[in-house]
Amino acid sequence: MKFEIDNLIRSDVAKLKPYIVHDVPHSMKMDANENPYEMPDNIRDEIAKEIQKHSFNRYPDPSASELRNALSSQLGVYPDQMVIGNGSDELISYLISAFGGDGAGVIFPTPTFSIYGIFANVWGTKATGIPLSQDFSLRQDEIISSMDSVKKSIVFISYPNNPTANCFSEQSIRDIIEHDSPSIVVLDEAYYEFSGKTFLPLLAEYENLVILRTFSKAFGLAGLRIGYMIASGKIAEQIMKVKMVYNINSLSQKIALILLKHKDQMSGYLKQILLERERLIVGFDRIRGITRFHSDANFILFRTENDAETLFAKLLDNGILIRNLNEPGVLKNCLRIAVGKPEENDAFLETLESQ
Repeated sequence: MKFEIDNLIRSDVAKLKPYIVHDVPHSMKMDANENPYEMPDNIRDEIAKEIQKHSFNRYPDPSASELRNALSSQLGVYPDQMVIGNGSDELISYLISAFGGDGAGVIFPTPTFSIYGIFANVWGTKATGIPLSQDFSLRQDEIISSMDSVKKSIVFISYPNNPTANCFSEQSIRDIIEHDSPSIVVLDEAYYEFSGKTFLPLLAEYENLVILRTFSKAFGLAGLRIGYMIASGKIAEQIMKVKMVYNINSLSQKIALILLKHKDQMSGYLKQILLERERLIVGFDRIRGITRFHSDANFILFRTENDAETLFAKLLDNGILIRNLNEPGVLKNCLRIAVGKPEENDAFLETLESQ
């Protein structure tokens, strides 16, 4: 029989499109919600010393025990409530692989982080996006109705939401968590450090609650891919069953520990980002034809009265890469900018003002 790849691939996977990040020439990168600041020299020196003595010939700790212990101590939870992932993306995949299938549904508001829907499709689980209201608030009644329509559900809520940058009302989220149906509710708090809002104190109250955090944003470790999940011990135990054995390399574990040790120093960059966010907001508000939306994150969503494609191209011509989100619906003529360094924000506002 002639070999045909199309005869072997899962039919539902064959229909998927790969997640591709295009490399667009630019001089200022403000499109991916990254921390714009490099690590301080003293922390780099400490990492260099770790590299000099690191045992690269040994497999990493499969449970990342030292990192879990350090994080659990800071967060006031037990180590067995935590799972460390190769970025939050990996943990999202694990949650769906463990609790999806068997008539399950993955439910999320839209627009939001696209990975929820992508991994639902990868794991052959029905994905349902519930559109946000015009003011970017949750339609919790529709989410709950969708939860009732499936045998069991995994509800993902980005908090603050990406790309709208707002935190949804606590009561609407509580309504979803408390709804009497077999469900796990995942609060993706990737941008927690910028909002200061969290559902972590409610973990003991809600056994079906899962919280995701990451080192990629406030800690500036996007290149190392370190995320973590906090949940009940029962949920964490199930995730450990599907986790790749050596999913976090040993050097990443050590570097994350070094960053935790210097958390106070890193918070200085966090304060600078928040100050720059406010300065960008003031700048947006003085520019005619631009509507910016409230931000609880390190990025700002805005709408132009003119054509978003034209504005995106003009910014790119000036070396400024932001995220073009223009599509029919609530994101019509919308773009998103990550808060950059002062000089980057100045260049952006100057170009925006000259549109």
